[in-house]
Order: sequence, then C-alpha cells, then structure tokens
Amino acid sequence: MPAVLVKFDEFELDSAGFELRRAGRSIKLEKRPLELLIFLVEKQGQLVTRQEIADRVWGKGIFLDTEHAVNTAIRKVRAALRDDFEQPRFIQTVTGRGYRFVARTVIGTDGSEAVSAHGPDLSVLHRPSMELPSAQAPQAHSAEKRWILVFASVLTLGFIAYFVWQRIHARPSQPRHVMLAVLPFENLSGDPTQDYFGDGLTEEIITQLGALSPDRLGVIARTTAMAYKHTSKSVHQIGNELGVDYVLESSVRRDGDQVRISSQLIRTRDQVHVWAHSYDRYVSHSIALQEEVARAVAEQIKVKLSPTYGARTGPRPLDPEANEAYLRGRYFSNQFTAEGYRKAITYFQEAIARDSNFAEAYSGLADSYRFLVITDTVSPEDGELRARESAQRAVSLGENLAESHNSLAGVMMDWEWNWTAAETEYKRAIELNPSYSIEHRFYAAFLTTQKRQADAWEQINEAMRSDPLSLPNNAEMVRTLYYARDYDHAIEQAKKALQLSPNYYRTHFWLARVYEQKHMYNEALAEANKVLQAMPDSNLGLTEVAYSLAAASRQREARELLGRLEARSKTAFVPAYNLAVIHIALGEKDAALKLLQNAYAEHDWAMFVLGVEPRLDPLRNDPQFQNLLRRLKLPQ
Repeated sequence: MPAVLVKFDEFELDSAGFELRRAGRSIKLEKRPLELLIFLVEKQGQLVTRQEIADRVWGKGIFLDTEHAVNTAIRKVRAALRDDFEQPRFIQTVTGRGYRFVARTVIGTDGSEAVSAHGPDLSVLHRPSMELPSAQAPQAHSAEKRWILVFASVLTLGFIAYFVWQRIHARPSQPRHVMLAVLPFENLSGDPTQDYFGDGLTEEIITQLGALSPDRLGVIARTTAMAYKHTSKSVHQIGNELGVDYVLESSVRRDGDQVRISSQLIRTRDQVHVWAHSYDRYVSHSIALQEEVARAVAEQIKVKLSPTYGARTGPRPLDPEANEAYLRGRYFSNQFTAEGYRKAITYFQEAIARDSNFAEAYSGLADSYRFLVITDTVSPEDGELRARESAQRAVSLGENLAESHNSLAGVMMDWEWNWTAAETEYKRAIELNPSYSIEHRFYAAFLTTQKRQADAWEQINEAMRSDPLSLPNNAEMVRTLYYARDYDHAIEQAKKALQLSPNYYRTHFWLARVYEQKHMYNEALAEANKVLQAMPDSNLGLTEVAYSLAAASRQREARELLGRLEARSKTAFVPAYNLAVIHIALGEKDAALKLLQNAYAEHDWAMFVLGVEPRLDPLRNDPQFQNLLRRLKLPQ
C-alpha cells in the first residue's frame, strides 16, 4: 500500500513515519508537539480546545499544567513551521478558546495528489467513501460501466481514507518512559545542622538515578524535589502534581561515622509500597550506598541499566571527610549566591585536598568559579584559569560523569569561544544523564548564541520538564525568549516565574531587559532596581540601572552611575562590556566600540552573546563590530 502524506505549503506531514518534512528534508520535532500537529491537521479548520489537545496528546486523566504544556508544544510547532504568531499561515490562536489549523492541505500518495482540501474540512480522513467529481467520470461510458468506475473509485478512496486515518492515529511503538521523583531525605538525627548531609544524599541519588537508564527513566531534578521537603502532601498528590509514576521516600539517621538510610519505593497511582530496604553503613561508604540504592530501584521498576552505568565496576574507596566536605560544598553552591559559591569553593578544595582524584569535587569547583565570574564578582583573569583547570581535571577523572562534561562545556563556551567543542561536551553530558536539568539550561544558552532559537527553546523546556520549580530554569525561559525577541511571551513567562519567587533577582534582571526593548522604561527601571536591591552596589546591578536610566533619556542620573563604575574600574574589576552597553544607551557608539575591543581582550564571558543581544543593535552595521563577530566566529 503506498504511503499517504498530508501536504501544506512546503511541508509534508508523514503520520505513518511520524515525521515532518520541509522541501524533502526532515525537521526535528519532539514526539508530543508532532502529535499535536497531527491532531490539528486531522481537525483542519475546526476549533480545538487546550483540554482536547491535552486529552489527545498526553491522555485523559493525566495531571499537568494544561496551559503551560500546550502553549509550549504549540510554540515548538510554530518554530518548526516558521509560523508567525501575529499573522499565522498554519496555526491560528483563538484567544481564550484554543487553536485552529487554517492552511490548505493536500492528501497525496507516493507524491501525487489524491484529494485536495480547498477549505478547512478534512473529513475525508474519516469518511468511508467519497464520490469523485463528475468531471472525472467518462461521459461516453454506459451507465453500467460508469457505476463500476464509481464503485471502484469509492472503494479506492475508502482504502486511502482508512489508511490515512489509521496512520494519523498511530503512535510510535516506543517503550514507556517511567518518571520518578526522589523526595528529600528526612533527617532523623535530631540535629538540624545535619540537614546538609540528607540534602547532599538527595542530590546524589537523583544524579545516580538520572544516569541509570536515560532512554527509559526520567528523574525529577533536585530543585523541584526539594520543594517537597517537610511536606505533608500524600504520595498520590505529589504524583499528580509532578506527573510521576513512582516516588522514592528516604530517611537518614546519623550517629558519628555511622549512618542508617531507609528507603521505600512507592507507586503513585495506588500508593503501593513496591520495595523498601534499610542500610547501615559508615559515612565513607555513602557513594557506594547511592549506587546500591539506584540499582535496587531500577530492579523494582524493571528498567534496563544503561551501558555506561551497567559497566561500572563499583565506586572507588572514598575518604569520609572528603565526602563530607563535598556534600557541604554542594549544599552552599545550591544557594546560587556569591557568598554561597565562595563557601562552596572552600569545601570543594578541602575535599580535593583529602582526595586528589575526586572528580565531582573538581566539577563543583569549576562551576563555582564560573558563576563568580558570570555575576561579575571576580574577573575572568582570576576565575577563568581556575575554572578551566578544574573542569579539565573533572573530565579526566570522571569521563562518564555528566557534571564533568557540562563544566568543561561552560568553560569552552564562556572563554574559549570554541563553539564546536562546547556543543560536543554538552551533547555528551546529555547523553550520560538526560535528567540532569542544568546541562539542558546551559545548552539552551549556548544555542541562543548560535541563533538556533527553536533548538534553544527545546532545551530549556527539557530543563523545565525535569525541574519545573527551578528558579534559574524559569528565569532562563525569559532569557531565551528575550534573545528570540519574543518580548510579549517573555513578559508572560516572567510573570509566571515571579509567582514562584517574587524576589529572585535573575527573573527581574531579564524582565528589565525585555521592558527596555518594549520602550516601557518606567517598568524596566523598577525591575533593574530590584536587581540592585538584591545585589547592593554590585557591578551587575549598577549596570542594569544605569542602562535603564540612559534608555529612558535620564542621562544625568545614568552618567552618575557610569562615573561610579569607571572610578571603581581603576582599583577593582568592572567588566568593559558593562561600560560599553551604558555608552550605547547614551548614544556614544565610538566609546562603546572601544570598550568592546577591551572586553574581547579580557575574554569577557558576555561577549558570546554579541550576535544576538538586542542592546547592541545600534552597532550592528559598523565594520568594527562586524569584525568582532568574525573574530568570535559568531553568526552575523
């Protein structure tokens, strides 16, 4: 039987092969967005509600944030089709109601047109028979032959219609993806200062399980899991909120160097305890214990160990005090503050001093130095070398650790500007542990610099799927939309993110930039001031406020802040890039170009957004700026 395609404009939708093609070339589109597109095409011209989409694509009775899930899938479909939101060629939004597929379609077999849908009605996909237009019936034939031809034609079209219907409704036969949430370890020691130990174990178990069977097992990331610390919610309720099949509950009781960990795996749909076990170990064996629990959970939910994980020979002996220092380091680095990163560095260095082959500690050290540079707390000169050496050491010691490759990718992106190598490292990290949320977020930032906005949106949504309550992930969604210049959607996303945490400075940071591009200067200045309140007298906060003032034509106030930053730069680190953007807002292009040359010489990490940053648009046509893009090997 020939394959049946649904064609519209330059696109072909092959529901049998579960593929969307443009001009014969396959377009990458995830499973659920592709299912959504098939559904809309099937219902061509008809209004389809979000709930109908959710029921069809995700299944009836599945708990999810319908608006967020459907909006995300629609945005991915539009990106794949290059469809414009304001003047859509394919998908029309009916505000407050749902969506409608509005393009003309043609149903073809082996590339030839069989049925042309001139209007929105595609009911041919469901009708068992259809009469051919009378022009196709030979006038010269006898009535008997004419009826034979009509019958044969109807039968043929009936087969085609059935075949199309069957293939459009088909789903690829893939193993079901099992979702698991690891709840925070309950500290039964009676000593709140030991919380870091349970939190560290929670994070490590999540990491172990995430790398266990990437093609079959998805694990909710740490930030979202930690939101359920001390929760009184039932397992069934947690399962509904997170959309997970299983929950791992654990407690830890520590007495000196001895620790007892009790874990139980619970199926969320009926709250059946499918497995439980207790372990008595010395603290020095906590890494071995994490792997032991991970394998036991895998056995109970019957997933196959990944080749990388299954080939492990077991953890190497670990100094208990090194492990203790490492857990403390992760605890402080997860606070996402300059003070937290400084404390984390101290503990990671202590762990390495006791165990020079501790790959995870080197990765944590690299990330901490990198974030101190990104927040303008230390100069690239002070942080870059330490971050690079630590990341390289992490990979050499932990080739099969996603964290190691993610750390190295960040160094290659921020300072080496080696785009090919950075992408290779990000892909390796994702291959090793697809549930590791941070790698998807960083990869999204990388893809943005390359003007691959649809891919960037896909990656940040992957990060959100495993860690929807992560404040950095939610802020990164605003960032991704900002660089895609989708400002209205960026504002919508920022408002959602601020519902999670009204005071998270990174959300205010990106929202200020969005408002600036919308010429909403009062709103932009209010957001920039919130950044400065969160980081008093910081380079980052002063720069954002100064830019907003200058953009609002409040030049005197902007120059006062610029003067403070220039005076500071004589005795302390102030990024030349920051000064450059303020001069751009003041209309001083020559000064800005000179400072960008200095930023290039300093290997300022922010230079990697030169090709996409809207605030730099006044310089884009200048030969000096274009030369910088060429030297950075960024798309123009």
